[in-house]
Amino acid sequence: MKFYEAKVKEIKQETSDSYSFIMEIPEGYTWKAGQHVLWKLHGYTVPEGDKDTRVFTIASAPEDGFLMFTTRITELHSGFKDVLLKQLKPGDIMEVATPLGNFTLDAKDYEKTLIIAGGIGVTPIRSLLRDFMDHPVAGHEVTVLYSDDRGEFAFEDFWKELQEKVPSVKMNFITDRDQFTGKTDSFAKENGNKAEYLVAGSPGMNTAFTERLTGLGIEASNVKTDIFMGY
Repeated sequence: MKFYEAKVKEIKQETSDSYSFIMEIPEGYTWKAGQHVLWKLHGYTVPEGDKDTRVFTIASAPEDGFLMFTTRITELHSGFKDVLLKQLKPGDIMEVATPLGNFTLDAKDYEKTLIIAGGIGVTPIRSLLRDFMDHPVAGHEVTVLYSDDRGEFAFEDFWKELQEKVPSVKMNFITDRDQFTGKTDSFAKENGNKAEYLVAGSPGMNTAFTERLTGLGIEASNVKTDIFMGY
């Protein structure tokens, strides 16, 4: 597997326990919005039995001009994340493999898009909507249901910029689970299979909302989930 060396430019705290790692784009490196990739520590070691690699979504889009991944680091965390939290600094190198995945926003074949994002699962959504911000499709409406039980939402500045530049993107920041599912149900009942549905969260959340949507009559082909494949 080929790895590229990406220099860390900035480490930004997004919420109380979520951090973005922003890097220069290595020469010759390309990716598409919504893809995920294997990242590898460079020059740091982890405890025996732990891994020095981890798959994360690329949270930036090519239009940003930088590479970025964002992850949550809780009190109990891996050796890999311990390096990210306590040792990695601007000027260091992260190694990044060739990206994989096909989690896309299809604004040409559907009238509308509903995005259902939970917690740190919002990272591919940030990438997709950054791409959409530069390449909006006239008449296509995007509704985003971004849920976090604690009311901590990453990328605050980006959401503000997005809504100013692309009013057809409607952001909903949700802390109540019943409201989260209720808004999903209402949208599906109103728009049916005229819309596409993007689900980005934990594996359990992805499964639950896929089953919920198909139970409401949404065709399985209209539902896309962010799944890490190929590693």
